[in-house]
Amino acid sequence: MVEFAIGSMVFLLLVSGIIDFGHAFYMKQVVTNASREGARYGIVYRTDTNGKRIAPANLSPTIQNYLLNGYLSRAFLPSDANPQVNATGAGYSSGVKGADLEVRVSAIKTWFIVSRFIPSLSDQITLTAATVMQCE
Repeated sequence: MVEFAIGSMVFLLLVSGIIDFGHAFYMKQVVTNASREGARYGIVYRTDTNGKRIAPANLSPTIQNYLLNGYLSRAFLPSDANPQVNATGAGYSSGVKGADLEVRVSAIKTWFIVSRFIPSLSDQITLTAATVMQCE
């Protein structure tokens, strides 16, 4: 029984670490895909009723709302992730063909178990991804 108690503690620690790091990897993928989705949404050529090009800064919904209320709201992020979306670049305000549009998405990952066993690891880390695309 003593061997089982010691062995099961090590096994449970390994399993909980795998789950925690797996969740961090999942969140990183969600943040990366959201930045790609937002950049693609922003660079697509669109015109208004007069035939003038709409700059990504003037899109409705905005890139930020498109991601926060669309893609990121459907991703299974924890409630304390607090996702943030920031769009910048010359193409964001001008929409000129070939100008760069950068979409940066970040979210906070709170460790479940791992931070209690690795002293140098803080309770939270910020996962960030940025995508730069050129306006069409």
